[in-house]
Amino acid sequence: MNFVKNKFNLINNFDYLKLDFVLLTLFAAISFFGLLILASASVNFSNSIYGSASAIFNRQFFYFIIGLLGLLLFFLAPLRFWLTYDRLFITLGFFLLLLVFIPGIGVEVNGANRWIRVAGFGLQPSEIMKFLTILYVSCYSVRRIKEIQSHWLGFVRPALIIVSIISIILIQPDLGSSAVIFVSVLGVLFVAGVKIKQFLLVALLGLIAIVLMIVFVPWRWERIMSFVDPWSDPWGTGYQLTLSLMSIGRGDWFGVGLGQGLMKMGYLPDAHTDFIFSVIVEETGILGGLAIVSLLFGLSFRIFHIGRESLVRKNFFGFYFSYGVALLLGLHTFINVGVACGLLPTKGLTLPLISAGGTNLIVVCLMIGLILRVDYENKTSMPVQIIKRRAEF
Repeated sequence: MNFVKNKFNLINNFDYLKLDFVLLTLFAAISFFGLLILASASVNFSNSIYGSASAIFNRQFFYFIIGLLGLLLFFLAPLRFWLTYDRLFITLGFFLLLLVFIPGIGVEVNGANRWIRVAGFGLQPSEIMKFLTILYVSCYSVRRIKEIQSHWLGFVRPALIIVSIISIILIQPDLGSSAVIFVSVLGVLFVAGVKIKQFLLVALLGLIAIVLMIVFVPWRWERIMSFVDPWSDPWGTGYQLTLSLMSIGRGDWFGVGLGQGLMKMGYLPDAHTDFIFSVIVEETGILGGLAIVSLLFGLSFRIFHIGRESLVRKNFFGFYFSYGVALLLGLHTFINVGVACGLLPTKGLTLPLISAGGTNLIVVCLMIGLILRVDYENKTSMPVQIIKRRAEF
């Protein structure tokens, strides 16, 4: 009851001028453009699967409304709430990951067990774990900061939990999500002050593990080979990448016009999900593609800025969490765009707030809500500290 009462008190005493309008503007612009381009990119696939050209867009819009409600809820929750219950949430997330392997609950798509069915809606636990792992490690770093900076055990404890989570995600299999979770969590621990030797050792072991999982899994190795020379087998292993490059090439500087793209019409696989950036460039041109990339990286840099402000005000949870989220969103953008442009091997990661996918969209909205809360508490309850030199990590 006290928690609910505090929420109403916050609404009544809310200072709207202390909201981060730069972050909100970036979020609103990306979300609007994302819905607009998805309505175009999903037409053919939506019509062929659901018998309606607008089915996927309608579902995505519904998820966006849920995401906005979640954003508001997460904004209203004080930071101490997350510092109190983070271990409960990471435990619940761990069990969600296990549900994908239970017949009747888990859903297999293209040989991958990554989804569960809840009340007729698909839920991807690995997307939820991207948020929960950053949340848990941020809270852990606040509680155990001295151990992390001075003793191996302080670093090993969260590492074992994260490795367990990543191992389950790899079994699904989902190397892309595992990699971004690993890098994001490692980034949080780095800014928390883990010793550089420990950091480099774990980073090296992680890199070796990723390389081995690529080399010794035939279909992953085929992706690497098709990435090196997609035109050697344009109708086989290189089909998706060659179509993506053709889509980008058709766009030129100014695009063929919104809704006028050709490759989304049954030619380019996953045009509304993993390769939606190709559709963006085809229909809005290179300039349109650069604009959306600028907005997405602008969102990440703004969150980095909020993290820096949190450090100045000694809000260490806000500092760690903001850096983790900024790194996660930046990685998603970099990998998705890199794959579409042929700069990185094919890997199924969404373009934040743009690609079709309800779980990812809602999770990003929730993270933005919590970042807004971090910034709000920085401005309303955290005293400014004078930092004469850079923090020692």
